[in-house]
Amino acid sequence: MKRFIFYMILLAVALAMILPFFWTLYASFVRHDLDVSRYPTSIDRYGVENYAFILTRENLGYWYRNSVIVTLCITISNLLLNTMAGYSLARIKFPGRHLFFILTLGIMMVPVQILLIPIFIMMANFGWINTYLALIVPFMVNPFGAFLMRQYFVDFPTELEDAAKIDGLSRIGTFFRIAFPLCTPALIAQAIFIFVWNWNSFMFPSILVTRPEMFTLPVGIYQITNTAYTASITRSMAGVVLMTIPTIVFFVVFQRYFVTGVARTGIKG
Repeated sequence: MKRFIFYMILLAVALAMILPFFWTLYASFVRHDLDVSRYPTSIDRYGVENYAFILTRENLGYWYRNSVIVTLCITISNLLLNTMAGYSLARIKFPGRHLFFILTLGIMMVPVQILLIPIFIMMANFGWINTYLALIVPFMVNPFGAFLMRQYFVDFPTELEDAAKIDGLSRIGTFFRIAFPLCTPALIAQAIFIFVWNWNSFMFPSILVTRPEMFTLPVGIYQITNTAYTASITRSMAGVVLMTIPTIVFFVVFQRYFVTGVARTGIKG
């Protein structure tokens, strides 16, 4: 009975999380906004016109390209820099190490909305507005990624580092030749978090670029499905579905490593 109740609770939570996505998928095939909540319904109210509208926009290819470039650059830089930061906080004893760790935790608690104006002013002063630099450089490091990797390296076997030291490897050599290759599960977990966050990012790209050809996918889809006077729910949902496909594929491919990485870093939930 306890197991049955437990699985019923899990099922209810899973349904609560997945139903909004199914509604999004359903709404994306409805031809007109007024038919989304109209019952009873008929088959002639459904079609692929919303997807055709999105896929025939002339700038869609630019938006996909921009999202791919920006997301991959941010993800790769985060994997390297966050891992180096996490390794330093966990394995290297230097003055102020605990203070830096507390600051990292404190930065994680800062609402991202507070950073909108400072980052915009900095990018404007550098002359980087409407460039890839504005979309990439401010997000090359993530405090959550550093924390995640720090939790992984806390339990990293000291025997491996001692053996590397005996073989003549420096601290940098130990990191790149021993520690970095052995933290693949944690790297995959971090990559999924960073990839999804930045692929779906809307706030910062919407203020850092103003030219249509420089929009990322979320910003571009918002611009073509919302005008000053109207907003199309069904077209927006079609855009959301198209935008979600790469993240679902990315997660499904690396799901096994993601579960292992989260378990080993001690992050629960």
